[in-house]
Amino acid sequence: MAHEKLLCPIEKKADIEIANQARVAEFLAEFVQRKRTRITLSDILQIHALTIEGIYPCAGNFRDALSLVEITDTDHKPAHPAHVRLDVNDMLEGLYSPEGRSKSALERASFVLWKLNAIHPFNGGNGRVARAIAYLVMVSEVAPIFAGEPLPAKFKRRKTEYVAGLKRADKGDLTPLQNLVLECFQQQLADISSGRTNAGSSSKAPW
Repeated sequence: MAHEKLLCPIEKKADIEIANQARVAEFLAEFVQRKRTRITLSDILQIHALTIEGIYPCAGNFRDALSLVEITDTDHKPAHPAHVRLDVNDMLEGLYSPEGRSKSALERASFVLWKLNAIHPFNGGNGRVARAIAYLVMVSEVAPIFAGEPLPAKFKRRKTEYVAGLKRADKGDLTPLQNLVLECFQQQLADISSGRTNAGSSSKAPW
């Protein structure tokens, strides 16, 4: 998004992003603590609101026809604004359908990571929201791991593989993305086992 749309000075943006993702981490932890089993449309909008609050004016809102959204470094075209809400809802319905529930958490996390990026439902913060939702699938269905450098931050560190995985998923192959999710989650577990939990806490490592 263009800097002129920022609600904050550009030099403050990184600090606000870090503060916001700490609130997102708290939201994810509360989701798990309440033993919730289904991510809703409202959850996605709330995570988006927390992610870009104080940064962009569109917090918690799907994009509309007045905004032109493009995904860089790919030929993929995002969903039409009129279809965004329906497409996100369809994604969630598929995730919790009998067929969707029959898949592993790894497959489900990789699916939402790709699908939210593909739909690109927001004017800003799409990648961070997609990574947070994928993380939520893993921590709610596999293990409630919040220590160490979190999954979203590890994706960001491996941006080349992450983007390549999304491109392969656009062509129908989710395997590279699944491998990346697995490796990053295993690395987070390894961080905890080795005691490397302070330098990359979920509140400080960029998502």
